[in-house]
Amino acid sequence: MTRRAKAIDPLTEHLKNLQPEQVDALEMMRGVYSNQASLGAAMLALHRHILETDDDVYGLASSVASNALPNLQAVAEDLEKQEL
Repeated sequence: MTRRAKAIDPLTEHLKNLQPEQVDALEMMRGVYSNQASLGAAMLALHRHILETDDDVYGLASSVASNALPNLQAVAEDLEKQEL
């Protein structure tokens, strides 16, 4: 009778060897990602609701701009600082 080779999953093996503070950091990052995904879904639902109820395209554009512009301005400033 032949024995089956046990499949080794490198990610699982790596996760088993983490220090407690590393596990805590991963849990925190998972929570942050979960919150970001939930907020993103909520924003999309609100935007869809605005378009379906009032056809308020200008309100949608204003909302998207107010949420996106601060992030884009920070990215633009970082790109200006970098040397090509």
